Order: sequence, then C-alpha cells, then structure tokens
Amino acid sequence: MKILDDITHPTRPPEPSHRRGLLAVIGAAVLLVVAGLIAVFVWRGSDNGGTSTTPSASAPGVTTPAASPSPTLAPSPSPNVTGGGGTAVAIPVYYVADVAGGPRLYREFHATTLLPGGRIVTALTQMFAGNPADPDYGSLWPSGTSVRSVSVKGDLATVDLSGFVSLGSAFEGAAVQELVYTVTAAEPTVHRVKLLVNGGTPPSGHMDWSAPVIRQNPLDIQAFVWILTPTQGATVSSPVTVSVLGTGYEGNVPLKVYRGGTVVASTYVTTMMGGFAQASTTISLAPGQYEVRAYNDNGRDATLQLWDTKSFTVR
Repeated sequence: MKILDDITHPTRPPEPSHRRGLLAVIGAAVLLVVAGLIAVFVWRGSDNGGTSTTPSASAPGVTTPAASPSPTLAPSPSPNVTGGGGTAVAIPVYYVADVAGGPRLYREFHATTLLPGGRIVTALTQMFAGNPADPDYGSLWPSGTSVRSVSVKGDLATVDLSGFVSLGSAFEGAAVQELVYTVTAAEPTVHRVKLLVNGGTPPSGHMDWSAPVIRQNPLDIQAFVWILTPTQGATVSSPVTVSVLGTGYEGNVPLKVYRGGTVVASTYVTTMMGGFAQASTTISLAPGQYEVRAYNDNGRDATLQLWDTKSFTVR
C-alpha cells in the first residue's frame, strides 16, 4: 500500500506517481454486460446514490452541489444482470490508504460475478483479494482471509471470518471500518455488523469487538476527497469530466492535471464544509496520457493536502 503524499505546496507539486494499470480480466461476456453498470456507479457521490448539482457562479465549468444526505446511509442496490456466466454486478468495495494523519477509507466499484453467498460475500471476497484498481489503495486484511458465513436479520449482519487483522490499534480499527463500510454499502438493509472469527469474538489486544459495529463518522475515517471520474486507467474523450466526492475548508477542492511533470490544467470544484458532497467540472485536453490530482486546502496557509490521483488517457 502506497502513501499518497505529504503536505505539498501548490507552487511546488510533487513528482507524478508511476501508475500501474490494473483492471482484472473477468471474461469478455461479463465485461460487456457490466460496462454500463460501472458508468452509472462511478458517478455516485455517496453510497446512497450521490447528489444533484447546480451551476456555480464562482468558476466557469464548475458545478456546486446542494447539501447531500449523510454518506453513512446505506446504498441503493446496484443493478444485477443475468448473463451466461452468472449474475454480473457492480459491487462497492472499500480500501485504505495511509495518508497524512493516518489510515483513511476509499471506495471503488468492481465489476464481478455475484457469488452464491450473495452481495456481502461477493464484496468481502473482493476486499480480501486486495486487488484495487488504484494502486494507491490497499486492504489491511491478511491475504487468505475468507468468509465462513454471513447471516442477515433486520439491520444486523453477522459475518464469520477465517482470520483477523494483527495490527496496531489505529490500523485495526481502520480495518474493521473497511469491512463495515463494505458490508453496509453492499447490502442497503444492513446498518450494524456483528464480527466473528471462527465462530468466536475476534482476537484483539486492543479493542473489544464482541458488540455489533456501525459505521464510524465519515469525517473521521473516510478520505476527504475521492476522484470518481475519470477512473484509474480509463480512456476518455475530451472535454474530460472530472468528478469528485469531497469535503474541505469552505468545500474547496483544487484540481491539477499533469502530463508528465508539467501542469497542463488547474482549476477547482466546490463540495461542502462539514460534510461530503459531489461536484464536477470539464477540462479540454489534447490526446495523450495524463494524471489528475485532487487536493484539500487546509484553511490555515497556502499548503495543500494531496488526497487522490487517477491516471487516464484521452483518445
């Protein structure tokens, strides 16, 4: 797992990260079915389906969202399409990156086939596999962890795993939240998760996990900015729509587009302060390979916190 960056000064941007494109090949038939699903879901600003936007008077081409419902709400179920190889789904999966200030959650939607255990088993299997599309993200769970069973009663899901994390308290807590966010995003009826390991209370030298766990306040655990589009490794047409889910001082999210080591575009979008909202803008770019970077203004001085990056190609 790669640390995204330190605090960086806007006039001295960091060297662009070297990306390794990573999209699992899941079969031509499934990809054709799921392509439309991904286009829908990457636009969703929060697990409950995102927010609408209204034009911003502050910057040309920038849209500013109305206040959104809390991102702690469970998502609407993603569409399922039955194909020759089974049911294809776009499943939400949470990962972690160790940014300045500690571990934070980031979300991706994965195109996959629904497993016999259902959406929760499918999402957790994706999470435990540790294969995010964005190489800046990773899973805190040990390789080889598997789901023994899942049962849902009312708003409570009981998830029995084959193993547990062995980390310091901050990262152990983040790992459990990674799981809780993934479970509650995959299944909209679930708001609490009872965690078991081999049928018993998870072994921990830091915390008592015997009681059901809910999502932690997103301001305390989610990354302050995610880039929703373009997705990592995408090939897009110009003008390029850059969409983010974010929060920050006065909602300000600066954006910079790099071609190699050169900044070729610089703008911003306005999200929300004290909560998360989606916002987007369009940027005209010549054909070529680029990286877009999303920052937060810390509200104290001229330094910016780099939160997310995505490499993409303009056709």
